[in-house]
Amino acid sequence: MSGPEHAYAEAEGAGEPDRRYANADLLPAETGEFRWHWWDFAAVWVCVSWSLAHLVLSGLPGQDRFSWPQTLLICGIALLVVLLPSFLVEHAGDRYGLPFAVFARSAFGVRGAALPALLRFAAACVWFGFQTDLALRGLTLLAAGDDFEGFLGPAYLAFLAVQLWIVTKGPNGLRAFANVAAPVLLLGLLGTLLWVSTHAEGPMLPRPERPIGWGAEFWSAAAPALASATAVFAAVGLTVPDLVHLGGARRGAEGPGSGHRPGVGVLLPLVMTGMLLYTMALMSGSGYEGSVPLLEHAVAGMPGGPLLAAVMLIVATLCTNLGLNLVSAAYDLSSTVPSLLRFRGAAVIAALVGSAVVWQTRDTADYPVLEWADTAEGFFGTVAGILVAEYWIIRRTRLRPDQLYRRGGPYWYTGGWNWRAVVAFLAGGVLAVGGSTGGSGREEPLLPFLAPLDDFGWLVGLVVAGGLYAALTPRARSAARAED
Repeated sequence: MSGPEHAYAEAEGAGEPDRRYANADLLPAETGEFRWHWWDFAAVWVCVSWSLAHLVLSGLPGQDRFSWPQTLLICGIALLVVLLPSFLVEHAGDRYGLPFAVFARSAFGVRGAALPALLRFAAACVWFGFQTDLALRGLTLLAAGDDFEGFLGPAYLAFLAVQLWIVTKGPNGLRAFANVAAPVLLLGLLGTLLWVSTHAEGPMLPRPERPIGWGAEFWSAAAPALASATAVFAAVGLTVPDLVHLGGARRGAEGPGSGHRPGVGVLLPLVMTGMLLYTMALMSGSGYEGSVPLLEHAVAGMPGGPLLAAVMLIVATLCTNLGLNLVSAAYDLSSTVPSLLRFRGAAVIAALVGSAVVWQTRDTADYPVLEWADTAEGFFGTVAGILVAEYWIIRRTRLRPDQLYRRGGPYWYTGGWNWRAVVAFLAGGVLAVGGSTGGSGREEPLLPFLAPLDDFGWLVGLVVAGGLYAALTPRARSAARAED
């Protein structure tokens, strides 16, 4: 035994993990090639934040009535609602070096963790399709023509080939690309802002023609905007731990996991806030109205502008697609059949499934990703609530990582499934998404009486599932504390 498996066994004082539930990619990241540094995470967050800021602000309901502080407040609350539970989950990834799909076994069971893993896998494939579509728009700028359909096939194949080339190098492929992509993107964003500021068609920060005050009218108008922003951020909330665990398990005097450091995930909301302000300035200063891609509009008339816009969009989208979609999807799919699929093979499958999503929706007038995200956020909230309750309330942040890869241990539950987690997931999921139409074309939700909860699906799922799971496990909580 050598490499990651040897380091794992040495760190835990355990034998080789059961290969039916483990492979080298899923073992705790501790040293060597897996170790990421804070600047590696910052580079990924820069690229991710630009894509998210553009997506959130382009689809924010009622944004023409909000001042920039109000828009920033709405997005800040959405980030807090989503990322606070994420930081609590991130603690396990940072402390024990565990990918999300393996950490989820502590609550759902060694086999039952396939439920949230496959849910995330499906979500990642949908987002992959949407992000790929954005990148293709950037590639058409390079083509500098209106023959989009004729250029589509070669452009997509080239884009897919680049993504596969990077992701099949493993997480370090993403790290290497992000460290190059982030400076390129930042320089491009700076150049674009300078151009817009010297050719401004309006104020550099939004000043609505029909401003809304800060009273009850604002909060009433802010509710759907907050729901929209939360839906976009929701998938990110459960993706952060997959990247954070690459920093490696923290070692202290008491062994692995005892030397926890402040989470590098906290860099994300800081970078995100800056990108939101930047994007608002770009949209306001350029007089953007959403008829064409933002970057194409912002650099109109700028020498070399179309080329700059294309490079920026492609770089940001590539990094976002890899960091938020393919990496998490690869871990999720690999964790369901570890003996058959390693990270690289699972990433290729995820890319191909995502490609099918792209081509299936190319003929539709509207890609319903925001409506779909609004539904998915409720399920993501239930998963986050269950994991927060398991890790912080029941386990008190203490795990036995070696047992997450074996049957018959404390995380095996009944046949590898924890029925309490499944019940909490279903109950929270029904309440969180039952009032949503989910972009299905229906005018009425499946359960109309739950419609008032639709705008707050993430919170409903988080609170209901987490609370129910904690209530169902008093004996399990006592047993977990007895083990300490």
